[in-house]
Amino acid sequence: MTDDDSSSRGGWLGGSFAQKAIDPLLRAVRAEIDSAKREIGERARSARSGAIMLGAGVALALVSLGLLAAAIVALLLLALPLWAATLITLALFGIATAVVVRVGIARLSRGVPPVPSDTLHHARDRMRPGDRGTGDGGSDGPTGPAASAPSAG
Repeated sequence: MTDDDSSSRGGWLGGSFAQKAIDPLLRAVRAEIDSAKREIGERARSARSGAIMLGAGVALALVSLGLLAAAIVALLLLALPLWAATLITLALFGIATAVVVRVGIARLSRGVPPVPSDTLHHARDRMRPGDRGTGDGGSDGPTGPAASAPSAG
């Protein structure tokens, strides 16, 4: 950057100094945004393959449930009329369906919306007061007074 550029952009604040002060912050913000994008992308790819496998599993489960229902009705027919055997089988499958749907909804609600938790933790760690001004940009841990605190280790 030349003196002409700094005088036209910075005016009396000294553009060169302001730019040098802001650049590390901008790089850190961009790095965190890129990290969040990567993490969400990885989770989306994993979820997509899981959804495909889940769909195939659901199709196989429906066929299996149909065969299981027929077998239960056939066994109950030995002791009960057809209508009673069918109603008992329907009640059993209805209860099982309600339990599975309730558990599935509870687990699904925990994962939505997908939050890049690793990136958020990393950003919070970088913004701790003891870490500011270290200038290394990728430290493995806190430095300075925060590193020697008893609660840090």
